[in-house]
Amino acid sequence: MKKREMKIKYTLLLIAAAAFAFSACSEKKPSKDIIAKKTVRKAPAAPVKMQDYDHRDAVEWQGKQYTVSISRRADTSLPMITDDTGNKYYDNKITVRVTRPDGTVFFDKTFGKADFSSVISEKYMKKSALLGIVVDHTDDSSLVLAASVGAPDVLSDDYVPLLITLSCMGDISIEKDTRAELEVEE
Repeated sequence: MKKREMKIKYTLLLIAAAAFAFSACSEKKPSKDIIAKKTVRKAPAAPVKMQDYDHRDAVEWQGKQYTVSISRRADTSLPMITDDTGNKYYDNKITVRVTRPDGTVFFDKTFGKADFSSVISEKYMKKSALLGIVVDHTDDSSLVLAASVGAPDVLSDDYVPLLITLSCMGDISIEKDTRAELEVEE
């Protein structure tokens, strides 16, 4: 009887091992549960401000030493600019002050992008900012400033070069700076 019990035990053990092996190799039933990763929306980035800028230049004009002070600040009261990739930027205001040698103010004006609308298309104005103004040169009758309106992204080189001519009477005129185009043609 012991032999018979041993044979039954081995048979049961073989059947259990075969059942285990068979169940491990069988195909799993497909689950009807759908598992998808939850998309995490990125919070929109805060609007970007260009860095504030303050600069003073001493210029020789009409035989005298004038001081030109230029200050750029982001203007949060203006409509925001949205570039082609959806990034938002604040536009800028730039104040230009020209001081005479005796310390009196000869010229003081805050420029906005709208001051250049006569020479830049409306479509371009909507996606651009006033980037900067610097002293370009002086001649007998005028002080010439270079300005730029363009893409506010610091990695972009998309801009329109402009010239602001300040007469000795305090009048200003604005035009596109075409000097680079003339140099290329020569």
